[in-house]
Amino acid sequence: MISGNMSGVNFAGLATGIDTESIIQKLTELQSRPMQRLMVRKSQLQSRMSAFDQFRGLVNSLASAAGALSVNSAFNAVRGTSSDTNVATITSSTEALPGTYELKVSKLAQAHKIVSGAHASATAELGASGQFMVNGKIITLQSTDSLNSVAQKINAASAGVTASVLTTSTGAYLTLTANETGKNSKIQLTDVDGWQVLAPALKLVSYTEFIRNQQGNAALSDRFRESGQTLAQVFGMTTPTTGTIQINGEDINIDFGTDTLASLVNKINSAGAGVTASLETETDNGITYYRLKIDGGSSLPTFTDNNNILKKLGVLQNQYQQELVQAQDAEFTIDGFQFTRSRNQVNDAIQGVTITLLSADSVNPKTTELRLTRDTEAARGAVNNFVNAFNSLVDFLKQNASINKETLQAGVLFGDTTVSTIMDGLINRTISALPNVQDGLRVLAQVGVQLGQDGKLSFDEGKFNQAITQDLQGVMRLFTASGRTTDPNISFVSSTDKTKVSPAGGYEVVITQAATRATASASVAQTAASTETETLTFSGALFGSNPVNLLISAGSTQQDIVNQINNDSRLRNRVVASVEGGKLTIRAVNYGSASNFSVVSDKAASSSNSGIGTTAIDAEGLDVAGTINGEAATGRGQFLTGNSDNPNTAGLQIRVTATAPGTYGQVHFTRGVADQVRLFARQATDIISGDIQNATNTIRDQMSALDRQIDSIREEVNRRQLMLREQFARMERAISQMQSQGARLAAFASSLPRVGISGM
Repeated sequence: MISGNMSGVNFAGLATGIDTESIIQKLTELQSRPMQRLMVRKSQLQSRMSAFDQFRGLVNSLASAAGALSVNSAFNAVRGTSSDTNVATITSSTEALPGTYELKVSKLAQAHKIVSGAHASATAELGASGQFMVNGKIITLQSTDSLNSVAQKINAASAGVTASVLTTSTGAYLTLTANETGKNSKIQLTDVDGWQVLAPALKLVSYTEFIRNQQGNAALSDRFRESGQTLAQVFGMTTPTTGTIQINGEDINIDFGTDTLASLVNKINSAGAGVTASLETETDNGITYYRLKIDGGSSLPTFTDNNNILKKLGVLQNQYQQELVQAQDAEFTIDGFQFTRSRNQVNDAIQGVTITLLSADSVNPKTTELRLTRDTEAARGAVNNFVNAFNSLVDFLKQNASINKETLQAGVLFGDTTVSTIMDGLINRTISALPNVQDGLRVLAQVGVQLGQDGKLSFDEGKFNQAITQDLQGVMRLFTASGRTTDPNISFVSSTDKTKVSPAGGYEVVITQAATRATASASVAQTAASTETETLTFSGALFGSNPVNLLISAGSTQQDIVNQINNDSRLRNRVVASVEGGKLTIRAVNYGSASNFSVVSDKAASSSNSGIGTTAIDAEGLDVAGTINGEAATGRGQFLTGNSDNPNTAGLQIRVTATAPGTYGQVHFTRGVADQVRLFARQATDIISGDIQNATNTIRDQMSALDRQIDSIREEVNRRQLMLREQFARMERAISQMQSQGARLAAFASSLPRVGISGM
């Protein structure tokens, strides 16, 4: 028997001689033609999807360019220049204000640098052992150490200095350089015990002593970050130093294991040495430091320090073997006002400006003029970017959403309602006048941006420069989201994308509760200097989980306490102290409940201390409350914000400085051209519900439907092919069988004997 298919190989037409496979292919091709048309349609939809992706990208680019123009900082940029960049350079931020200043630099800040005496070798063993301190960090010297290994140990101690070794023809030298500039970077060196290391072994200091920090007839210690820790904790000592110092011949016993800076104040004041000890605070780069101050009054105190106690505290210091560079603060004047800074980069002298000092002369100060001018170039660049982004979108649509009049070839997006709706919306928002604005700048054409016959924007920079020079606020209102108020007790702060443009009459503001600041007042007025050390503890919402303990040294006056609170880096941006009605008053810097705090003392209130007392004083502030346009608003401090579900004022935020409830006029909110374009473009390109997303979802659904139809047809064609092959195979088998039977009959017939006819 002959089969139509064996092992996947077709033997069509073997019995009949008919090319049945060609017949099957022709029949299935006819049946497949609808599938080909569907595949062509799918390819067109893919091209359309690709074009929409490009369209989305260009609209997003326009949204970004419009967004850069929709904020005030685009127009508030200030450029800083220095007339002599060898003296100083200047950089400015958007917080800077235009102005001109004369800068004179007499000294640059310098980092302290010292060098040892000569050693025979950088690698030879020093043969001495002991401990010494560099800026309060303990270094252990072993007899096998060399200059090189000592430098490595100092660098590993993170003592604020960099150690290195120089080898010259005259010997090897150990150098120490402070990592920071300024007079407070002066390197502190002392032996932990005796005189075994610094002078004889390392040759960094001599045996001559001097008062390290002298202020009139007072000696000050080095700076410390903590005043309440034991001195052993401060220095990381496992074996605390103990011993006796003498001040003006009077013995004072010191134990680093139990003494703190605060306890030293009490010990010195009670020793009868004729001096006054106090704990001074100072702030540098936002960090509060403490110093022990020993004031001799009419004469400088005398000190005896056989156990190196005062040297460890930084009151005394052995003379350096050699100073290569002295520690020095920068000194300069701006418009005649004197400034001293520890660094050459100064960012707190002129608002929003960083000055880098580069050269100085103490005799004839180096002079340069610092000029801050409005940077219109930045604003022009932002407008140019907006115009270019808009025109790129127009060029794309001319190619992909129009029809060629000569060839009648239509772009892939031609006639698409989504594209035309979005483009119409962008054009309308670009050329239309601002709503509810009657005077001044209302349309972009007034500042040089105009729509041409070709559908593109043009930009007249000269006209823009003139407009921004004559009416900066008007230009800003034309482009940005802005607000104005009719009452000085309220001011516009910000808005969100949900905020609606106000009607001509604005949104009325009604205040039902004015904001207040949390305030704590002492129960007793201080009339005499404090007689003992006192600790004030600040806690509550304002301080979170990190209460602040403020140590007030004995001898502090009421004004001293006020100054200490206001200068402490942990407190000064949170609370401010003053004297009101003769009593210490501590008030939160900011308004509202978020600045609630408590303060308590470890001493009973009296006229010789802060007067706070041992019962905590809870200071509570109130948040502003009221409505905007009659819609609910949430207060936080002085800031009142329309609730997010409000129909008109959602996200509209104002600041209320009023001190009593009442109606405070209106707030008028307007969206400038750039902000309108930004908002519309962002909505159109939203990946969840934007018009472009909806259109691409529709295309994607259509392609999925086509895929299903194509698959259905393909399955039907395959099924038809199998059926035809089976039918032809049966026909072949039947014919083959008939042929076989015919052949057998013929063979049978040929085998029969022939019968002759005779007798006729």
